[in-house]
Amino acid sequence: MKGQLLVLICIISLSLGAEEQVLRLGGSATWNGVETMAGVEIETQGQPYSAVTLSSRKPVTELPDLWLTFDEAGPDRFADSMGHYTVTAGQSVLRSSSSQARLGNGAALFTGITVTPSGSSAQTGILIKPGPGALFASGSQIEEFSLDFWLYPANLEKGEQILTWSSGRKTAGGQSLFQRIRCQVANNSLEWIFSDFFTSVEDKDRLNLYLKGIDKLLPRTWSHHLIRYDARQGVLEYLVNGTIEAVIYTTKNQKPGGEIYTPKLGAGGLFILGERFSGLIDNVRILPAYSETGVETKYALSGGYIVTKALDMGFTNSQVLKVLADVGIPKEGSVPPQFQLFIRTTNNPYQWIEDESDSWIPIESGKLLGQQVRGRYVQVKVQLYPSDTGESAPRLHNLSIVYEPDVPPPPPSMVQAIARDGAVELLWKPSPDRDLAGYVVYYGSAPGTYFGTDALLGPSPIDVGLRTSIVIDGLQNGRVYYFSIAAYDKASPAHIGALSREVAARPLRMER
Repeated sequence: MKGQLLVLICIISLSLGAEEQVLRLGGSATWNGVETMAGVEIETQGQPYSAVTLSSRKPVTELPDLWLTFDEAGPDRFADSMGHYTVTAGQSVLRSSSSQARLGNGAALFTGITVTPSGSSAQTGILIKPGPGALFASGSQIEEFSLDFWLYPANLEKGEQILTWSSGRKTAGGQSLFQRIRCQVANNSLEWIFSDFFTSVEDKDRLNLYLKGIDKLLPRTWSHHLIRYDARQGVLEYLVNGTIEAVIYTTKNQKPGGEIYTPKLGAGGLFILGERFSGLIDNVRILPAYSETGVETKYALSGGYIVTKALDMGFTNSQVLKVLADVGIPKEGSVPPQFQLFIRTTNNPYQWIEDESDSWIPIESGKLLGQQVRGRYVQVKVQLYPSDTGESAPRLHNLSIVYEPDVPPPPPSMVQAIARDGAVELLWKPSPDRDLAGYVVYYGSAPGTYFGTDALLGPSPIDVGLRTSIVIDGLQNGRVYYFSIAAYDKASPAHIGALSREVAARPLRMER
């Protein structure tokens, strides 16, 4: 068996009455019995025990220049996943829990201005400094670019700074310039201001551009923001939740046609994220291209799944009675989140093909299964689906597999050995097991060592069927023989149970 996640198995077996047992995953038993995970993650924050839920992490379809996920353990560990920028969080910046984040395990939580004991303002926001090779490194001549992020404002107060970039440079004519990009709150929407960022080919003229969103943003609601530039068309666009809300051309008259002004960067450029802002920001990216990717749902609509390891029920022909899945389902969307269970059993898990869909049987949580769900090994697959909006997901808290092991029958009782001439007669009381198929007799010439070969019926052990007495002929007179009897059941191959109490006898020559 091959899986994406290989871990030591930790299964708790509990007795239910005389025969039923349980294999439990999740809860206090942890998820170490999981072999494969796809599109899901184990969530540990804010709950007594971990749960499996859909992952909101997105696969990388476009290689960013900057990527801030804020999934690190704390703000002091925030970093650019691409390694192009140095990231430093101010004292007022915190890391949110995964439940508050839009994507992944955390978001940057901004609490506003921090005041030091002396009364002076401390650094707020997150400083992002480009290193050599970064798209916004000193002196770069940028062609196309995109910058996007998720925003969750607490209040949307006028003047809150979402993002700024500043740099200084000298023009070809020796003029000193202060370049700036500013994204800030204005009348419940965001506005973007580009000052001396775009320049003419000969660097004689610069542009000051202004873009503003149309729709009003809502406090305490996530929204996606994208600013992108197409150098071929000379067009700068601002999108909110995938909808274009402002367009401007980087030409002298800011209309299509004419010379296209392009970005030219000075030295010492620096981004500040979340300065004088209260709320959450997540998944900040800069891409060295015009991004045409639309806004994705929080969770992939295709969902995700886990597959357990091949869990050992101890004996072949064991029967799975039912599977119980404790799943939390949020009430959201026209079609709420859902889950589906699948099961398969075998006596040899190496016969399974990993992606063999025909071997999986769909089942319902808590519903009694039929007699056909039997084997020594059981594997369960749990498929999780988000709501139709992709904004909420089910949480699998624990999984219980209730089964009845096909244990061997107990040994017979009251075993007796009676010495005969060249033989020993054995008698016993039958085993009470309802699945009894017969007995095997073990014998040998030393206590607990049953490798005898003298009997006419053959070497040890001897299958005697369902009889409860047998004469073992062909033994040597004067030699002590030791015997023990075990019962076996109707399974294929049969399960041979524990040995009975050992008995002994010495065959002797007798008068005829």
